[in-house]
Amino acid sequence: MNENYLILLGLGNAAKSEGKSLAEQIDAVLPQTQCTQCDFDGCKPYSEAIVSGEAEINQCPPGGQDGVDALAELLGRQTLALNETHGETKPRRVAIVDENACIGCTLCIKACPVDAFVGSSKVMTQVIAKECTGCDLCLPVCPVDCIDMIESKPLQKISHKDSAQFNNALNQRQILERSIRDNSRERYQFHQARLERDKRERDELLKSRTIALKEKMLKDKAQKEKIEAAIRRVKDSKKNNETN
Repeated sequence: MNENYLILLGLGNAAKSEGKSLAEQIDAVLPQTQCTQCDFDGCKPYSEAIVSGEAEINQCPPGGQDGVDALAELLGRQTLALNETHGETKPRRVAIVDENACIGCTLCIKACPVDAFVGSSKVMTQVIAKECTGCDLCLPVCPVDCIDMIESKPLQKISHKDSAQFNNALNQRQILERSIRDNSRERYQFHQARLERDKRERDELLKSRTIALKEKMLKDKAQKEKIEAAIRRVKDSKKNNETN
């Protein structure tokens, strides 16, 4: 039986045995690339959409047909063919930046769902290879096409010669896959939290600036009214003097 399928199904069953929700069990199987090819904002929203019936189990190209089959088994459903309108399944890949072409626009930093890019404005950007999920979201935003995707070194196939060794190797691979997914999920959650925090801080700054501007306008208005009142008093005083 396909070892990748067994690993993915094992991830789902492990989440189930830990008492996690159905959406969390599905999320455990998903690759955590956060690529949005499923038409949702990330793996978690997609898993929730599957539970609610808003999405099918075959909308994740990075998970491939093995992922679809594992989800079908986990959910007790009939499997489906991978829906290739969402994209094709590719080997694991990581982004690499051409140092000579990078202009430091930081658009890739903003696009990356797991903060795998480091850099700042007008400074060459670099990729933390071990954190990159290969989502491809950095490619369309780069104005100078200085980002390429290269295949990661494939994991060694598990030997089927000895059943005990096979099961042990399968278990070790499952532990590895879970750690990769957990890390990517945590980085994605941190990324989302950072975006929310930044938005909240911007909103609070805008609010404080708006309040300060209104206070200044009221102060200026009051000052203007005082000046106008003073001018009227002077004019009234001159008129009284002229009539007397």
